[in-house]
Amino acid sequence: MLVFSARIRGGSVIGLSPSPRRLWIPLATLIVALVLIVLPMQGLIKGFMPDWVSLVLIYWALAMPGRTPIAVGWFSGLLVDILTFGIPGAHALSKAVLVYISASLATRIRVFPIWQQSIVVILLAGVETVILILIGYLAGELIAGLYLWTAAVVAGLVWPAVFYSLRQARRLTTLGSD
Repeated sequence: MLVFSARIRGGSVIGLSPSPRRLWIPLATLIVALVLIVLPMQGLIKGFMPDWVSLVLIYWALAMPGRTPIAVGWFSGLLVDILTFGIPGAHALSKAVLVYISASLATRIRVFPIWQQSIVVILLAGVETVILILIGYLAGELIAGLYLWTAAVVAGLVWPAVFYSLRQARRLTTLGSD
């Protein structure tokens, strides 16, 4: 998401990321995910809502592993902490770790069929859940774990829909090839 370009001798420009005019899609999807997180939900339904920001970050880290910096995960996690009145930095750390792991394993995960990717997403959401529970424990807050684990499983179940919709959006803007 960060745009870096350098002018070399002869006047040509080397760009390390796509054109800034195309970067609105990843940014827009993160904003939509942030809105989905703060929507008011009733008790039981709230426990089954996946972490939409995590799903979007996983997608972009897998789709463009070299162009999705860990700082994007950290910053979006910080926004989640602010919007949900959570422990400051808890989601920031968990989302930064999530982006790092996703980008590191991107070449392996991308060749999996979608049902295996769903299992990997459940595992990644589980790692994020463990990080959030540990941070909550260290901060002295009791975090109810059952709904967190349910949300991790639901994240894997909705992964195919998230994957195909974000891939279609990426193809429409030609951000990169599959």
